[in-house]
Parts: sequence; structure tokens; C-alpha cells
Amino acid sequence: MHAALPHNESDRLAALRALCQLDTPPDPEFDLITELAAKTFNAPLAAISLIDADRQWFKSRVGIAVSETPRDVAFCAHAIHIAEPTVVLDARTDGRFADNPLVTGAPHIRFYVGVPLRNPAGLGLGTLCIIGTEPRAAFTDAEAAVLQYLSALVMARLDTLRTIGYVDSLTLLPNRTRFVQDLQAWMVDAAAPPEQRAAVAIDICEADYFHSMERALGCDYAEGYIVAAKQRLVAALPHTSWYRIGPTLFACVRAVPEPDDLDAVFDELWQATAAPLEHLGIPHASAASAGAVRLDHRGDAADIVRALISAVDSARQQGIGRCTFEQCDDERQRLAFRLLTALPAALAANDQLSLHYQPRVALGSGLCIGVEALLRWQHPTMGNVAPADFIALAEKTALMWRVTQWVLNAGFEQAAKWQKLGYRFSVSLNISAHDLDHADFADMLETLLAKHALQTALIELEFTESAMSLRPERLHEQLQQIRALGFQLSIDDFGTGYSNLTYLKRLPATVIKIDQSFVRNVLADDKDATIVRAIIALGHELGYMVVAEGIESQAVHDQVRLWGCDEGQGYHIARPMPVALLEAWLLWPIGTRIAAS
Repeated sequence: MHAALPHNESDRLAALRALCQLDTPPDPEFDLITELAAKTFNAPLAAISLIDADRQWFKSRVGIAVSETPRDVAFCAHAIHIAEPTVVLDARTDGRFADNPLVTGAPHIRFYVGVPLRNPAGLGLGTLCIIGTEPRAAFTDAEAAVLQYLSALVMARLDTLRTIGYVDSLTLLPNRTRFVQDLQAWMVDAAAPPEQRAAVAIDICEADYFHSMERALGCDYAEGYIVAAKQRLVAALPHTSWYRIGPTLFACVRAVPEPDDLDAVFDELWQATAAPLEHLGIPHASAASAGAVRLDHRGDAADIVRALISAVDSARQQGIGRCTFEQCDDERQRLAFRLLTALPAALAANDQLSLHYQPRVALGSGLCIGVEALLRWQHPTMGNVAPADFIALAEKTALMWRVTQWVLNAGFEQAAKWQKLGYRFSVSLNISAHDLDHADFADMLETLLAKHALQTALIELEFTESAMSLRPERLHEQLQQIRALGFQLSIDDFGTGYSNLTYLKRLPATVIKIDQSFVRNVLADDKDATIVRAIIALGHELGYMVVAEGIESQAVHDQVRLWGCDEGQGYHIARPMPVALLEAWLLWPIGTRIAAS
């Protein structure tokens, strides 16, 4: 006889699945309880059974070979209906089970006692059961009490696992795992279509700020700050179910039936976080960023969370405070991740990365006095990858150090070949601010010098002003070491970075390169013209050679030369070229090179 379905079967199944225990690995504590039950009652078989929609699944079992059975033959499907233990002394004489295949065949059940596992709402989720292959004359109330005690231990363990798995221990809010599961439920909720709801997240402060707080004030203080932020959000939006899905990231799901409703949600969040948050007497200025994703976004719940974090990050990086996820943004981020993951293979290959060289000429004579090495990447499937697309990404990771090593090794190797052929122009190589902050940078240069045996006076290392904003004293020390090795030093993109004249006068550089954003507009913008003239004069006063970047017309070329600029570089003079084309370009008469390039 099949057990009837409980009247509240849908609620029961929802509560069962909320445990997240179905089809999970064995749990040692459950196994101890099952073994104890089997030994206490001298039962050859015992189990912790969970009754799913169409099966009985064993979270723990003793003497049972299978992990599950059909629900329609499960004794436990009957036991979940009542609060008291279900006792079957002899299954052969019980009309419910006499013809059951588990009785007439293996494992030949004759004796069964099952105590229901009931949650606080009274829903029977499964049982703790003991099974015998011989009938018994009696099962006493005292024995039933012991088995009920063991079932209480099972429920306590289930509750512990639920709490560990779904609740953030610091804030006691539901955690990211629970957020993903609830999102999935909302996405299929027929009562409110997905396009009428949005997942919203707010990052209460920058990661660096939070880490600085931990270092300066301790982890306990930082955790208290998180709890205070949670309390503020809950108080400001009391009818919102909040989740903590990251160290400083809180999320919720809000109804947004109209397009403008999302702006209203953002406004609510802004009002909740606008004032400084004071914790233990210390005020913390608001630096929140918020993002949102509509639940009709393609993908599953986990992808919604990924997109939500992406939106928050975009808001933070763009300094706009709030950002609604857009598919185009996602595609850019996916491309960025794809590039980062492909870069190590490119560095290891011998046919993807290369250096092109852009000439730099003396503005007075037109002679080529140097070339700047520029990295190029030809990916086998993505094609030509622009430097702007991957260099900035690499600078945010440890990969930049490997990229710099590759560029310097390739550049030194080519410079050595040109020096052996008698060329006397310099080769400029770009290095990042993070390279100069690396303790082993000068040692790496010495190693490469020993490998390639070249004249360092014809090698110029270019760094931007942003390097001065990291650790100026460390930068000065590194540059002194580099100059001691004989290299020339050039400050690239001058005028757009840190521009601290106190440090500038101490730098052992030899060249200043005026950023092209100023040079391009000198004929049309009086302010740019004033800046370029001032940099030329300042550079000469401090003893620097001055180079104008971004010369794209003869008129600009002539103007910066008239102002006394020493050298120039730009598309009007020559574009970046591979080695063979550069060497051919050098053979052209100076007056015809522009046409050739």
C-alpha cells in the first residue's frame, strides 16, 4: 500500500530542499548516530532517510547497499505522516507492507521502527529508522524514547548544517549561497515576472579602505564596522530582505515593475548611506557603490550574482556611484578576462608577441636619433590585440612583471643586433610604475645586460609620472641604481601624471617626453600651447632633453621646433614598424621618409 502524500507536500518539499542535504557526501556525525542506533537496538540495518518527491534518499545508512529507493516502497514515506514513531513488528502481517518488494525480496524487511524528522513547522522531512530481518514481539516505550532522542540529535545536526551553509556568522544575514538559491526561486516565480524584479547590491566601502581599517584598527573593529553598516541598511529599508554576499557587499531583491523604479531604489540606498557611519567614535565617510541587474538577465542565478558584482565594480571604477548592468559591459569584462588568461601562453610562445619600433627624430636635422619599442600581440584566434586592451589589465596583476621581462629581453636582444651592425640610435623601452616598485628590477636589468652584452648608453628606459605616486623614495633609489648601470632615463607622458616638482628635480632622468594630448592641439588651443612652451622651457632649465609626442602634421612639427623642442615623435614622422620595415625606412633620404612611412 502506497503512502498518501501529505496535504502540505509542496511546503514539505521546499523545507526539505532548503536543508541542501540531498545528494551530498556522507557526514561523520550522522554516521555516528546511525551506527549508535543500530548497535543500541541490535538492528542489522539503520538509516537516516530523507523523503524526496519520488524517492527515499539515505543521508546515512548501516547495512543498506543502495543510496536510495523509490518513494512508493519506502516504509519511511508512511512514518513522516505522524509525530510518534511508526512501529512495524512483523511486516508480513501488516496490510500496508505484506506485499512490499522490500519485504518479499531483499533486504527482506520484517521489523521496522521509524521516528519522523520534523522541522519546527511540524513538516516531516524524513526519518531515523532501524530495520530487522526477523519479526519482534515488542518495542517498548522506553526504547521508543531513546530512538526519539537520537532523532532529535539528527535534527540538531541538520539545523547546524543549515545555519553554517546559509547564514553569515558575523551579521546573521543570509549569505551568498542562500542569495543564489533565493534568486533562482524568484526567477521562476510566476506571481511576479523576472523583468519586474532586480537584484541590487551596495558595496559600503572600497576594498583597500577596509583592509587599511583592519591593519590600523584591528579585525574586531573592522567586523564591528560591517555590523554597524548592516544595522544601518536594515533600519533604513526595514521591509527589505538583506543578504551579505561579500566582505563589504550587501544585496537584496527589489520589485521594479516600472523602468524608473530602479532609480528610486538607488535613491533609497543613497539616502541610507549618505551620512558618515560612526563606529566606536570614529566617523567613516560614505564611499558606497551600488549596482543592479534585472532578473530577466540571461543566465542562471549564479550568473546574476556575477553580473551584479560586475555592475558594482563598474560603478566604483567609473566613479559614478551607481550602475545598472549592461550586456555590453559584460562582454567587455569577459574579453578582458579572456585576454588575461591568454597572456601567459602568449608570453611562453615564440610567435604571438613582437616589438614594433617608432622612430624619434631630431627636429632640427630630421636625423633618427632613437626608436621606441612598442609591444604588439597577434593572437591565433582573436587576431591583433591592441596594447590598450591588455597592458592596463596586466598592470593590475602579477603578469605585468612577466610582460616587462619579455619586452626588455626582446628589446635588448634587438638593440644588441643593431649595435653590432653599427647603428647608433637609442632604443627606448617602456617600464611600468609597478616594475620600478619591484625590489629585483635593477638586478633583472643586470642579468639581461650580461646575457646580451650591449652598450647601455644607447638604451633608454621610459617610465610615466604615475611611478612617482607610489613610493617616491623607493623610486629615486631604483632610478639611481639604473643610472649607475649606464642606462638613459625618460619621463614619458609628462604633464598628465603626478607632476610633483619636488621629486622631479631629484630624478636622475635625462629626457622629458611631452604627452601627445597637449602636442596635438597646440595650434588650436592656446592653453595647450602655453603648457607645451612651459614644459620645453622647464625641461631645458632642469637639464633635460625634451621630446614632443603625437606630432601628426607638418604645422605642429614646425611649431614645436620653433619653440625649441629638441626631438619629435608621431605619425607624421613615422608609424611604429617591425624591424625589417624600420631598417628599410632608415635607408630613405630624410626628406622623403614621411611619404615612405
